[in-house]
Amino acid sequence: MPMTTPSPSSAPSSMEPVVRSRVLPRISFRTLMIGTVVAAVIAAIARAAGDGATFAKAVTVAIALLGLFFLLAAGAFLLAWLTARLAIGRFDNTREGNPFAKDQLPPQLLKPREQEL
Repeated sequence: MPMTTPSPSSAPSSMEPVVRSRVLPRISFRTLMIGTVVAAVIAAIARAAGDGATFAKAVTVAIALLGLFFLLAAGAFLLAWLTARLAIGRFDNTREGNPFAKDQLPPQLLKPREQEL
C-alpha cells in the first residue's frame, strides 16, 4: 500500500486558521513603541515650553490647534451624521426611483423638445 505524504501547502488538521477579530483592533508592539516615542517627544516639548523656550511654546500651540481642528471636524461630522440619521426616516425617497438603476429611465422634469428641421 503506497504511503501518501501531505503537500507542504496544506495545513495539518490540528491547526485552526487564524481569523481576524472584528471586535478589537490588533495593535502590534511596534505601533505601541512608536506611540510611546511620539508621546515622549510631545512631553519633552511641553516641558521645554513650561521652562520658557519660545520654540517649544510655538510647537505646543501648533499641536494644540491641530488637536482642536480634529475635534471640531469630528463634531461637524457627528452633527451632519445625526442630522442625516434623524431626517432619513421622514424624507426617505429611495423608493421613488433611482436614475442610476439598471433598466430604468430617470424621472423627466422637462418634456423633451422635438428638433426643428
